[in-house]
Amino acid sequence: MYKTTKYFFLFLIVLSITSCASKRNTISFQSNILEVKSLPSYTKEVIKSDDILNINVTALDMTSILPFLKDKTMRSNMDQSLIDGYKVADDGSINLPLIGKVIVSNLTVNQAADKITEELSKSIIKPIVHVRLLNYKVSVLGEVNKPGTFKIYDPKINIIQALGLAGDITIYGKKKDIKLIREINGNFITTKIDITKTDFINSDFYYLKNNDAIYVEPSFARIKNSGYIGQISNVATVFSLIMSIIILNQNN
Repeated sequence: MYKTTKYFFLFLIVLSITSCASKRNTISFQSNILEVKSLPSYTKEVIKSDDILNINVTALDMTSILPFLKDKTMRSNMDQSLIDGYKVADDGSINLPLIGKVIVSNLTVNQAADKITEELSKSIIKPIVHVRLLNYKVSVLGEVNKPGTFKIYDPKINIIQALGLAGDITIYGKKKDIKLIREINGNFITTKIDITKTDFINSDFYYLKNNDAIYVEPSFARIKNSGYIGQISNVATVFSLIMSIIILNQNN
């Protein structure tokens, strides 16, 4: 009886060590993030061909901007994003009421707003223009709780915020092996990010770009056992080993 009790407690100790190890792995990022002293500078996204821009125009005399309202009504049979916005052509231009063709490629949304305001000022008294991207999105896939593609309304989004939109990494996700896929000048590049180390915040990939894709690699246990089967199998193995030792000792 004494030996059985002793080995039962041994089993509990092994189980508790396994649980503690899992917990430590889960909170490792939280402890490291407290060490961060500053964040990297953010480079604003520039407008490119095929982007869709929402352009909101107001003025002291609202009748002067009626062409913009009529233009939106005329496009009511189009895709919703095109109703609310203007698609940037291959030559980097958009075609607006009152002022016609305006080149906006390689400008930030604030610079584009200033340029449109300057052109509208020739025919409208004190126009106010706001520009934002409608097609800004990032995808988060793999071992996260809510994988998918997310529309982003504030382009200044970082990888941690994107993972948050996806419900955070599951307990089976490899925090040391997160892949980020980005298109640069027509070529797709992939980089590996380890968020258990604070130096990833100084990376050029900390802040995301339009159409970035994040993939969280599954752990070996996830691949091998799929789900909780792996944990149950490991516990069962330890338990069987301990019980075998108990039986052998009882027979001796």
